Formats: sequence, C-alpha cells, structure tokens
Amino acid sequence: MNNNVESVSYADQLSDSTRKRFRLYAYATSWSGGFADIILENSAIIILYFAVLGANNRLIMFSTGMSGLVYMFLLIPSSGLVDWLGPKKVVYWSASMACFSYLLMASAPFFGTAWAQYVVLIGCLLFCLSKPLWVASWFPIVGDILKPEERGEFFGFMRFSYFTLTGTVLFLVGLFLGKNPPLWLLQIVMGLTGVLVLGRILFISRIRTREHCRQNYDLKKAFKISIRNSPLVGFSAYIGFLFAAFGSVIPLTLIYMKNGLQYRADAVQTLSSVGVAGCIIGYFFYGRIVRKIGMLSFQLLVHAAYILIPLGLFFCHPSPWLMGIFLFAANFCLAGFGCAVSTEILALAKPGNLSMANAFAHTYQYTGTAFGRTVTSFLLGNGILSAFWQCGEIRISHFQTIFLFCAGAAVFSLILLFCLPSMVPRHDDYYQP
Repeated sequence: MNNNVESVSYADQLSDSTRKRFRLYAYATSWSGGFADIILENSAIIILYFAVLGANNRLIMFSTGMSGLVYMFLLIPSSGLVDWLGPKKVVYWSASMACFSYLLMASAPFFGTAWAQYVVLIGCLLFCLSKPLWVASWFPIVGDILKPEERGEFFGFMRFSYFTLTGTVLFLVGLFLGKNPPLWLLQIVMGLTGVLVLGRILFISRIRTREHCRQNYDLKKAFKISIRNSPLVGFSAYIGFLFAAFGSVIPLTLIYMKNGLQYRADAVQTLSSVGVAGCIIGYFFYGRIVRKIGMLSFQLLVHAAYILIPLGLFFCHPSPWLMGIFLFAANFCLAGFGCAVSTEILALAKPGNLSMANAFAHTYQYTGTAFGRTVTSFLLGNGILSAFWQCGEIRISHFQTIFLFCAGAAVFSLILLFCLPSMVPRHDDYYQP
C-alpha cells in the first residue's frame, strides 16, 4: 500500500512558512472550484436553469441526488485509483472532467428544446463522476500538509472563505436574474464556472507532497482495515442515516419556493444566497463553537436542528423571510456538521489508511444523501402523494408532507447516537482527536 505511517509525520518535516504557503494554495483550490460545487448542491442556479429548459420537479430533484448515487459506487474505487496513480494526477483528471461537464451544460440549449434538459442532466452526471476523484485525492494531499492541531481551523476557514466568495458572487448574479432570467445569462454562469474549476490543477500543482511510488494498491486489505475500525464504522453508519433524513431538505426547500409557492426567480436565488450565508457563518464559527462547547454537544445540537427545521417547514405558514431563516439555519448546521465529519474522519483513520477511511465514511454519507433525495424525487413525481390534503382548516401540500417525513427520519436516527466517537472519546480502538 502506498499510504504508510510516513504520511502521518510528513507535515512535521515541513517548515511553518512552507505549510502556511501550501495551506494558501489549498484554500485557492476551493475558491476556484467551489462555484461548481455550490451551483449544483447549494444554489438555485441549477434549479432555475432546469426550470427555464422545461424540466419537471422530479427531474430537478433527481439531479440533486445523482452526486450521492455516484459516491455510493465510485468513492472507494477512487481511493484505490489515488493510491495507484497518485493524488495529483487524479486531481488533473477530476478538474478536467468537471470543466467539460459545465461547458456541456452551458451548451445544452444548442441541442434543441426537446433534448436540452437531458443534456444538462448528463452534464450533472459527468460532474458527479468527477467528485469522487476529487474527494479521494484531496484528503491525502491535505493530510500531508496539516498537523492534527491545524485541522479544525483549516477546514473551518477553507469552507468559510470559499462560501463567502461564491455566496457573494451568486448573490450579485441573483440581482440580475429578474422574474424570468434570460437563458443566455444562465449559460454564461455555467460556462464560466466550468473554466474556473481548472484552477484546481494550477494550485494543487504548487503543493509539494511526499513522493508517490506507483504500485499495486491492495484495496481489499485497506478495506478490511476500515471495517475493523469499529469507531469509524459506527460513525459512518450514523452520518449515513442522518444525511438520509436531512439531505433533501435544502434542495426541496428551493423547489418548494419556485414551483410550490411560485416565488420569482430572483427571489429564489436571493433566498438561496441567504442559505449560502448560513454556510459562511457556520464555517466561520465552527472552530470557536466546538472549542467552547465540545464536539459532542455540538453534534447533539445539530441533530436536534435536523429535527426542528423540517418540522418548522411543515408547520409554519410560509413567507419569504421565514423561508430565509430556515434556509440560513439549515445551511449553518450543514456547514458545521460537514466540518465535524471531516475532523472526525481524520481523527478516526488509522495511520497508513487515510485514503480508504475517508472513502469509507464519505460513502456512507453520500449513500444516505442519495437515498433521501431519490426517495424525495420518487414522491414528487409519481403521484403517490396528493398535491394537497386537509387537516381541519389547514391545507397542507405534498412538499410539507415530505418535510414531515424528513423530521421523522431524523428522530429515528437518534437510536444511533451511541455511534458518535465523541460520545465515548476513550476507545480501545484507534481514535486521535
């Protein structure tokens, strides 16, 4: 196996100034490539683009779940590819594929009205195929340049900075969209996003990592190490169930505003930018909150929010300011929990098995997300739920019903709280917080 104990101490071999410079390059990869991730997973841009091209709710929701479906099958094999070819080479492949996918989506209208929405769907799929390669190669590179005590601050600031940048830019884009955004403007946004992804190649090439020795990667052995790591397996199961419960709430809220509440396109994008602001604040305060209250208390509060937010979307009378509050809160919690997951994976990974541990845990995360969003897409598009139903004098839409299901799933996930490594911080197995 290419990963060995040396990877744990490589950062100690670098000077403080060198590690600082490499961290800056790592931040820059997120600034250049973050637009592509945000547009597909957190912004209303892709939803508006699909809507302009005539796509229905089911197709739109399915597009948001493809990422998780791809991760289910490709993240662990991608880990093996990274250890075989080296993380930098895989980054080049991933960024090139991501660039092409967005350029393809930008060109979709040229394929004709009947095919345009499906060309965008293919572009989404290609981008999703690039994501496991990026995640599998990104963590080994970051693991080489970070000391354990630098991880929390790095992940918090990295995500805070790129969400600040992308959120500000996409907010300004939303101001120009108007009630009915012109197709050409959306095409320009998609095309520029694809070009920006190539910045990942530029900045990753400037980071010096330990020399990669190409050899056959023992995928089976690495996988066995991960499944015998009981804290890692338990934590992975927990995040899988929790993301299945909450993973569809944010995109469903955006679709609910656009096609259920009939908000204007610029209002939907502005409110989605409020959600991105929630991510920004979440990333900024993550490190401080965890230092103040501890990892366990933070994770318990996030789980409680994952129950209360969809319950609020079910019970509360929708209004733009209230929807903005829910989106802000949902993204705030999702951002903080994402940092917590990254921190815990690095702490749980056994020395020499970081690539597989990362792939193993994130496979559960994205499998849960894919399951939740696929089920939501199925419920939106097959007439299983009536468009509206009455509860006394209250008229409830099928969107609200799905929010109730999400809250119920988050309540069910409480049975797995004992799987949190922070719940039992002293393990016989490997755990290095």
